[in-house]
Amino acid sequence: MSLPVIAVVGRPNVGKSTLFNRLIGRRQAIVQAEPGVTRDRHYGTGEWEGRVFMMVDTGGIAAGEEDLFHPLITRQAIAAIEESDVVIVLVDGLEGPLPGDVQIAETVRNAGKPRVLALNKADASKAQESLWDFYGLGLGDPKAISAEHGTGVGELIEEALSLVPEGLDDEPAGEGEIRVAVVGRPNVGKSSLINNLLGEERALVSPVPGTTRDPIDSVCQREGAVYRFIDTAGIRKRGKIGDNKVEAVSMILAYRSIERAEVVLLVIDATEGPSAIDAHIARHVVDSGRACAVLLNKWDLMKKDGKTFDENVRSIREKLVHISFAPVLSMSALTGQRTERIYELIDRVIASHRRRVPTAQLNQALERWTTAHPPPSGRTGRRPKLLYATQATVAPPQIVIFTARAERLPEMQYRRYIENRMREEFDFEGTAVRISFRKREAKSGRGRPASRTSRKKKTARKPSRGSGKR
Repeated sequence: MSLPVIAVVGRPNVGKSTLFNRLIGRRQAIVQAEPGVTRDRHYGTGEWEGRVFMMVDTGGIAAGEEDLFHPLITRQAIAAIEESDVVIVLVDGLEGPLPGDVQIAETVRNAGKPRVLALNKADASKAQESLWDFYGLGLGDPKAISAEHGTGVGELIEEALSLVPEGLDDEPAGEGEIRVAVVGRPNVGKSSLINNLLGEERALVSPVPGTTRDPIDSVCQREGAVYRFIDTAGIRKRGKIGDNKVEAVSMILAYRSIERAEVVLLVIDATEGPSAIDAHIARHVVDSGRACAVLLNKWDLMKKDGKTFDENVRSIREKLVHISFAPVLSMSALTGQRTERIYELIDRVIASHRRRVPTAQLNQALERWTTAHPPPSGRTGRRPKLLYATQATVAPPQIVIFTARAERLPEMQYRRYIENRMREEFDFEGTAVRISFRKREAKSGRGRPASRTSRKKKTARKPSRGSGKR
């Protein structure tokens, strides 16, 4: 499935990052009452009524800015418009339409993308008075919102999603097909690896970083299973993209490829080791709920001894903490060393990704774990009680644990403990496992504890002293 991409553009300091943070449900972009704080594009995933989408936050576009970064910021924002499916043009209702708004409106109209005009800070009476002035931008009816307080934001995203081209986020996989995205930094050997796995030169290979730009799908059949390999552009730091709009669009397409896949193969150059951008990719893989394996390519160039592989695995576990569960394979796409094992690796992690644990077996294990290591007591001194567990979904496995006092549970620490035990007991190698704690609903009807009032009625009253007949 390919996620729809929605970009937020506008002049500096109109509230783009505030709206972005609200739509993705967390404070990811820096918000400050000062123009030019956002420079690079920010990406985040949001959800509205069960529909998932990708948001892109941009820097402010304005004519005549003296900031040295202004040309780069503007190019980044224009690239965001080109890579998006829908554009939200955000304007400031308190200031009214300014020349910068006219410039942005013209840019968006020329791009030909579906767009929504959002009038921010509309909770102020002055903004309501200026609403009619924004019709002159030629972007349709302004949607009055308050990014800070959330007013009208739901209606805004609903309108934006209604403009997404049909079929974009409705791309079913073929029957029995396993989708595998091959991702990593530029020039780590992704295309060479796919050509090796397919047995032919399907993807263009060059020592020049950035040769691959569009995702390339290649389908092959092996021992009754169908694999769709998705070759992607190298993912690099946004600051190194500069004004290259083609590379900027390639970046978002690479992230989209992760969303389309079930399994992600993160390719790392063994001669360089894992980097900060690899950690960024790893986090996106986990947030997307995908199965994952790490491939140490160019192993033939390494000077090795008996400890080399273990040391490299230890480095990956330390630097890529989000996917510490992922198996690691050393290989060489150039010589074909151990590339045959990749199919076995994919089958292994996809089996974990789709595994369902019987409820009875899950609860027997949960009882052992909580007996061996009970959850710590909360501030009140009362220990939370875990009642039972069930697996809600697969791909990725999601475990829901019901408890009598969920609010007293130190969720993060104890979730990590339960997750580690899950992996050991049920072999969830190579897949994210989501653990959530939920308070059990009070029982109704028969078996429900009697209220204080009903207990009082059932309790016989003791006759007071002096009462009774003489």
